[in-house]
Amino acid sequence: MLGFFKGDDLKGGNVAPVQGQANNLDANSVHSKSANNAITPDSPGNWTAYRAVPVVEQARAFTEEEADALTELEKDTRRKRKASKKAYEKLQKIGNHQTAINRHHESYRRNEARNERRIQGYKNTSAKYLHSLRPEYAKLGQGLEQSAQQADQAINALMGQL
Repeated sequence: MLGFFKGDDLKGGNVAPVQGQANNLDANSVHSKSANNAITPDSPGNWTAYRAVPVVEQARAFTEEEADALTELEKDTRRKRKASKKAYEKLQKIGNHQTAINRHHESYRRNEARNERRIQGYKNTSAKYLHSLRPEYAKLGQGLEQSAQQADQAINALMGQL
């Protein structure tokens, strides 16, 4: 069920940006298009309009056969119009669902970033605490060295008496 997680996904990465640096937070990275042909002000798409028939530029008389063919074309165009309306409505709904999915992902991303910051803060607090223990450990080590020296001196004194 969770096959989209790979083992490598859970391994640690680089050092957290404790120096204040930021990668991929510039406008070009943050605002990259979701698709190469996404509609934006600088990429408005193609303005070519759909036409089922060419424009009749000047008045003319049509034959009975042309009128019958246009009747069939009109029926076909009506079916295409209804199908196109349905398809575009579905595309809009799909787009709305995609947008919601992206909204949920970005909310998740913010939450993950917040949690990562908390994790780094907890680790930082632990590291500071461990640093505070270093003098006590040094005292322990120094006391042990003194005891070892005293024992060595006592042994040497005993050896000197023999």
